[in-house]
Amino acid sequence: MSEKVSGPGRVSLEDVARLAGVSTATVSRVLNGSSTVRQTRREAVERACEELGYVINRAARTLASRRSMTIGAVVPTLATETFSRALGEFQRVMHEAGYTLLLANSNFDPAIELNEVNKLIEYGIDGLMLVGNTHHPRLWERIAALGIPCVQTFSLDDERPCVGYNSEQAAESIAQHLLALGHERFAVIVGTPPSNDRVSDRLNGTRRALASAGLTLPDSHLFDSAFSMNDARKALFSLLDGPQPPTAIICGNDLLAFGVMRAATERYLRIPGDISIVGFNDYEYAEHLHYPLTTMRVDLTRIGYEAAMWLMAQLEGNSTVNRIEIPTQLIVRSSTGSAPRE
Repeated sequence: MSEKVSGPGRVSLEDVARLAGVSTATVSRVLNGSSTVRQTRREAVERACEELGYVINRAARTLASRRSMTIGAVVPTLATETFSRALGEFQRVMHEAGYTLLLANSNFDPAIELNEVNKLIEYGIDGLMLVGNTHHPRLWERIAALGIPCVQTFSLDDERPCVGYNSEQAAESIAQHLLALGHERFAVIVGTPPSNDRVSDRLNGTRRALASAGLTLPDSHLFDSAFSMNDARKALFSLLDGPQPPTAIICGNDLLAFGVMRAATERYLRIPGDISIVGFNDYEYAEHLHYPLTTMRVDLTRIGYEAAMWLMAQLEGNSTVNRIEIPTQLIVRSSTGSAPRE
């Protein structure tokens, strides 16, 4: 027989401690996700909570600690592995520290992002994660006025805390790889508008590499509205039907590269004999495609981890560096090869 809870009404922390045979401090540490509690005691507390139907009174905790134990994050989209993998690690670290993640999607719109940040602030978030370094002008005013720690991800910023990588350098490396293979006719297929800072930086890096070889990227060879595999597929059809079909395609991510591959095979093009294709991010499936994909590897998991650790340091009053650069690496596989002879 389990020990009965004394008195009617809401189950208390003391009730859980009594049933589990531990102190209220131990119960509190378990509920806050502390890793210092022995496994046997942790399991006893969890069993007691389940048996008693104990629910944490978040409102009371917020008043007592002046913390909501929630962290906000706004990302451009959840449709690709780019952000979902980073978010998965970010949430794991924050969860282990006792925080709950509140997530919003901006659909690459700065006005929507500002609106979602305002809503998250209304919920009393303790910290915030954003993507990129280009935001609505009023966003930083709002964050600064409330003193909420905020970290930007996926881009580098010399003025504000960030965890990101050098997009220009990464794009330049991709273009140089293709130039070394003899390619002269390039096309870029991306899924965000050039106003997006990551895309703008990549285009700058690509154009810089092409300029060093005396080449340019024609406007007709830049597609900035491909958000799905089918969008990328249609973009390649349009390029192939143009007067100067490219021999090298640089894609905004591996998903778009897969769409380009599908289109190329539908037109009976040899990969890489007739056309070379490069992706970005090195998604899990990239090396397992029929034509293993050359791509720029970004440690997406580490971005989420470092962002979470930065926020934790701020919330605990610890000092930390405000600019964390994640290295990138060009992974060359069989989707790229020498330019076809004319």
